[in-house]
Amino acid sequence: MSKHIPNIITVIRIALLPFVFLFYLTDFVPYSQFIAIGIFLVAAITDFLDGMIARKYNLVSNVGKLLDPIADKMLYYTGLFLIIVTNILPIWACVVVYMINLCRDFAIDCLRMIAATKGSVLAANMYGKIKTTIAFISTPWVLLQGCLDTTWNGLFAFQIIGYILIGAQTFFCLLSGIIYLVQNRKVLSETKA
Repeated sequence: MSKHIPNIITVIRIALLPFVFLFYLTDFVPYSQFIAIGIFLVAAITDFLDGMIARKYNLVSNVGKLLDPIADKMLYYTGLFLIIVTNILPIWACVVVYMINLCRDFAIDCLRMIAATKGSVLAANMYGKIKTTIAFISTPWVLLQGCLDTTWNGLFAFQIIGYILIGAQTFFCLLSGIIYLVQNRKVLSETKA
């Protein structure tokens, strides 16, 4: 098996992002929003696929450790951007979720860059993976909410589940960020990580 397959799958995830935008924000194709959500889910599945292949066939690479979280963030922020511009959630909720995610990701990326200058690559932790998994469930769930008939009797329950999922993702975003920074604080103090 080619050692580049996990990274190729990660690049495919990034390449799918314009299609999520294209289909969700236009209506020239029937059921285009549902197609966009389907593409988002396929892209999310590639996250688990590339990691599984890399671990199973011992193809874990430093490039993959850096590229995979970037692709995850690009996918998540694509979905979050669509939620914001289509007004599916109240703007205050979007701002809170966006700012918490952005600050956490900025802090972790800065830490990773510092580690890289010292010859070390910091991989994601388990809590970050939980956050990403919930994000890849909550985002299409909320995007789907924007496609549903507003007269549907089950819409309120669907919305409540969406809020719970977004809340759980935000909680794990904070938790994973704090744990990651604490676990890797030595990068800030040592000359060599």
